[in-house]
Amino acid sequence: MFLNLLRLRSLFLIACLASIITVFSSPIFAQENEGSSPLELGRRVVPDVVGVVVGPSFNVVNGSLTTGCPCTFNGGLGVSVLAGLMYEKNLLTPGATWRLGTVNIGARLLYETRNVNSAFREYENNTFRSEKQPNQFYTLPILYRHLAEVNYGMLTLTPYITWNPLSIGIFQPFVQVGLQGGLFTGGRARHTKFILDTQVRLPTNEEAIVEFPNPLDSTLPGTSSIVIQDSSFTPPSPLQLAASITLGTDIPIGTRFRLSVMGNYLIPFSPLSLGLVRPPEPDGNFTVSAWQIMLALKMNLER
Repeated sequence: MFLNLLRLRSLFLIACLASIITVFSSPIFAQENEGSSPLELGRRVVPDVVGVVVGPSFNVVNGSLTTGCPCTFNGGLGVSVLAGLMYEKNLLTPGATWRLGTVNIGARLLYETRNVNSAFREYENNTFRSEKQPNQFYTLPILYRHLAEVNYGMLTLTPYITWNPLSIGIFQPFVQVGLQGGLFTGGRARHTKFILDTQVRLPTNEEAIVEFPNPLDSTLPGTSSIVIQDSSFTPPSPLQLAASITLGTDIPIGTRFRLSVMGNYLIPFSPLSLGLVRPPEPDGNFTVSAWQIMLALKMNLER
């Protein structure tokens, strides 16, 4: 397992270097020759850009996840953040041989956190003893709520290609597609059980309090919630892959800076598993997709 992790990390670093070399290399189609036609000479020059990227991520659980009860949770939502750097290089601009807008290639290097919560309710039968009739016991259904909180981090690299078909006033809308590779940096899963029916009435008209024993000291008053599980986890593959689809627009700020507003959707390819069931069993297609709003401040690099 340790050797496989080292191999995956080595492959991820090689992919990072390959993407950087590809993006920074001079594109063949962007070269300008002295013998260009008047139309070619009049084409718009698009400078390379670097920038910083920040934004929130709205995460959605697909499939089901299993904790060590074992308890199965279906679906779930969460909000987290992302931040990092980006680089973009022009590949094609409108000219004599290309008239379909501007095409750029680039890459984003981000650190992303993913938080998701999933919950369900269920009734469990509990037995109560009557104070009036000590030998009499009653079994009543009690409503409980189970909450799973999963959070993890990833260092992600997303090479992409961007197409900017036109400009609308100061806005320069674009479509962007890419493939994201994420290196899992660590995760934690927490399962908490809550009592929703904290009081019940017995057939003898007595009221009974429903509570868990105090986990610190059984002689102290009880509690209405208890942590069943709180542990770290690692997915089957530390390298997580996802498709990245982005819609956005550039807004010029002066002559050298641009603000990009982007909506990004990540479609995961790699399953996650909390690995909390003993013996370990795969979760039911447990993946996390994300809707992300990204703001990027870009700076044009002078040629």
